[in-house]
Amino acid sequence: MSRRRKGEQPIPRLLDSWSQDHPVANMIRTGSSWFAAWQMQKLTPAVKLARQTGIAPARLAAISAGDRVSRAELDALARAWNISAGDLAASMPDKRLLVE
Repeated sequence: MSRRRKGEQPIPRLLDSWSQDHPVANMIRTGSSWFAAWQMQKLTPAVKLARQTGIAPARLAAISAGDRVSRAELDALARAWNISAGDLAASMPDKRLLVE
């Protein structure tokens, strides 16, 4: 874990952008679920993801297994993975998984 020294400026975190050329798109094309692909790409274990999003680990497991996702859950995942909610939703192969 790296820590900043006193007086150092934080490194800006740029938003990730979804495209058909994104590594996650390739993982989805080769059989990974959209959720598993993002979790692997962003290296976020379930415990850490639960802490960052406020989503219970059991609920994350349900989403990973293919359950529908609420807009609030999608927004929380987007913040944790540093991508816009719109881009995260665009990466979902089945748009019916998103519940408005």
